[in-house]
Amino acid sequence: MEICVVGLGQRYPCLAREEAMALAEIGRCEPAEVGARYAVFTCPSCEIFKRASLAKSVNGERIRKEKPQIERSTKTLDYITARLMVNLARVAEGSRIWEPFVGTGAVAHEVERAGGYVVGTDLDLEALFIARRNTSGDVAQANAVLPPLRGGLDAAVGDPPYGRLAKSELEIRALIQEFAEVASRVVKSGGYVVFASPIYVDVPALRSCVMYLHGGLYRVVYIWRVSNRGEGLGSTPCLCKSAAPASREIDAHLSSSR
Repeated sequence: MEICVVGLGQRYPCLAREEAMALAEIGRCEPAEVGARYAVFTCPSCEIFKRASLAKSVNGERIRKEKPQIERSTKTLDYITARLMVNLARVAEGSRIWEPFVGTGAVAHEVERAGGYVVGTDLDLEALFIARRNTSGDVAQANAVLPPLRGGLDAAVGDPPYGRLAKSELEIRALIQEFAEVASRVVKSGGYVVFASPIYVDVPALRSCVMYLHGGLYRVVYIWRVSNRGEGLGSTPCLCKSAAPASREIDAHLSSSR
């Protein structure tokens, strides 16, 4: 067994800790100490942490973050966030992953980079043409709430099209609610669902971390482990306007940046 000291990035501290714990789970590591700047694990190998998107180093060795050479558009998710979400979903060698908002395939590419197999769906046909060039997985035009899937998948990872395609605040809430209900049926018990949302959509039942983007723009990343098939986010998913957990993290971010 090896002692792995992981230096955590400070830009998104909540997400950096969550990612380190997720990678530790994939690598069958035991946590020894998790602090603000470092996390210490006992692992069969420290190699798993070298795929982190937010960690800075492993045992003092700086982690190289190579930018993937994929075809992009203005709608392509940045590779750091795509890699982060894939790691949070515990994607490992042989994992079968659903990407409901595949877009141009940034997340799908990171799934394959981690050894997983992806099924990607989207309504944007133009983006799908690019996705087919960026991934070797199955990519199809389909609605995220009516996917051509039977179930038994290991995880679902998605970045819904809020801001650029959603027409109203209500529309993105309805989309996420329906997506959550579908994900609970197609992802097997014990699998993970990771998705992002704008700050005004809050799901208090789930673990979440905030990403500050720029100006007054924030993204919330949710991490949900499916425990009972067919149950969504508990028996009645709550996508309400209150954003207290996220608001507290924003307040902390603003305080630290002053």
